[in-house]
Amino acid sequence: MNPIPWTYVRAELGREPLAAMGLGAGLFGAISILGTCWAVPRLPEGVLTVLSLSLAVEGLPALVLVNTLLAVWFVAYFVGAVVVLRAIPAPRAEGGLDILLVKPVPPAVFVWSRILPALGLSAAVGLALSVTQVIGLWGLLGADLGIASVLGIGLTTVAIAIAQLGALTALTARTTELAGALGVAIAVFMAPMTPTSVFIYRPDLFPAEGVGRTLFVMPTNLIVHSGVITWAWPVVMIVGVGLAALGLAWAARRVVVG
Repeated sequence: MNPIPWTYVRAELGREPLAAMGLGAGLFGAISILGTCWAVPRLPEGVLTVLSLSLAVEGLPALVLVNTLLAVWFVAYFVGAVVVLRAIPAPRAEGGLDILLVKPVPPAVFVWSRILPALGLSAAVGLALSVTQVIGLWGLLGADLGIASVLGIGLTTVAIAIAQLGALTALTARTTELAGALGVAIAVFMAPMTPTSVFIYRPDLFPAEGVGRTLFVMPTNLIVHSGVITWAWPVVMIVGVGLAALGLAWAARRVVVG
């Protein structure tokens, strides 16, 4: 087994302006979350009723939480997706990936060195926004807020985003067009939301009551099962990281064409 070229690894890890990207994404996410916490309670009662029925949630706090969770999930995923797309699909589309792979570096080291910053950035931004979500909801609910529950639900969405980034890496390892890779990135994010979209327009296709009604409706299902998520989110995080690792391992096997 060849020794890991740590000098190369360090160079790759410092390739992207992660601090600036994280700050920008964090500010965007924080404004979205705090703005949601301020705006949703001020919507007309009729609008709140329609939104609650569409998302299968009861009560204003749950409705606000659904929307802030979407913000955490969206930002945590796409800030990492930008790094993933710049890591492999972009240089392949520009015709420069073959030159990069000529270096005496194993494909696995190449992939991991380029994608780990995406996973780390997603996790850091997601954690910061999960805390921001707690702060925003605290302003709405005060001492009635279940901090551990809300934080656990937020970190669960971060775990899902990390797993999705692993899938994105694997699915775009051989993509030759950057526009196609961007389409894959959007599809990967939207895939878990497909049942939610169906539920909004055709709730009659789901069980009338019980666990099955919202089991696959993201992120409502996280709120419905918040009692479990409160203590199970570390397990979900481990699973998410494990799935991401599988995606990176598969990408390492596919990144070299021929």
